[in-house]
Amino acid sequence: MLPFLSQSQIVQIGIVVPDMRKGLETWSAALGLGPWMGYHFTPDTVRDFSYRGHPADYSIDIALTSSGPQVELIEVHGEHSLYHEWTDVHGYGIQHLGIRVADMAPVREEMLAAGYELIQAGHGYGAAGDGEFAYFDTVADFGAIFELIQVPQQRREPDFVWPAN
Repeated sequence: MLPFLSQSQIVQIGIVVPDMRKGLETWSAALGLGPWMGYHFTPDTVRDFSYRGHPADYSIDIALTSSGPQVELIEVHGEHSLYHEWTDVHGYGIQHLGIRVADMAPVREEMLAAGYELIQAGHGYGAAGDGEFAYFDTVADFGAIFELIQVPQQRREPDFVWPAN
């Protein structure tokens, strides 16, 4: 069905939380995770930040662990996003599996050709304006959303680190 999957690796588990600080405390205590690198993703920091084909009118704070599979905590601000859709139906918790891809374009086309809807996307979040992500509705087949991630060559400096040094 999806040839790229046989050559791919799940590198991230995405978890939507209602409050970042509390989420950091809870997930760190429960699983011994951390330190976390945090970033603000907004229409100003991510190019072509979109939701269902329209420019995004929300922002997210994310916190990432440095070991894999990486855990990503996501707190959303604003309205009308994939995260709102998810929490309205499923509540807070695990929302997506992140899959690293070397080249987004052919894999995006493969996903679309297989009938998976592109829900949310963006690119340019890396230090050099590279890096891309795309969320596809794979819930019916896999029980979770797949986020395809083309990792930037270098991340920009984090907006926050938790716990603070």
